[in-house]
Amino acid sequence: MMIEPSVNDQLRHHQFVKGLDKLDRDSLLVLTKDLARIALLMQPAAMRWAVTEAAKNLSSCHGTSNLSE
Repeated sequence: MMIEPSVNDQLRHHQFVKGLDKLDRDSLLVLTKDLARIALLMQPAAMRWAVTEAAKNLSSCHGTSNLSE
């Protein structure tokens, strides 16, 4: 199974990239730092949380004990 962006996601990306051309250096630096924080810190944390929640939900469906205990 491949993960593919929706048409709406692709359009939003295109609009975002077009907007980058209008930014000055300082604005680009701030944006780069924010995107790095999201990509390198927040997204992996969100994925770990989602996986943990999915595991808890699956274990509760099968009557097994809570994974956090």
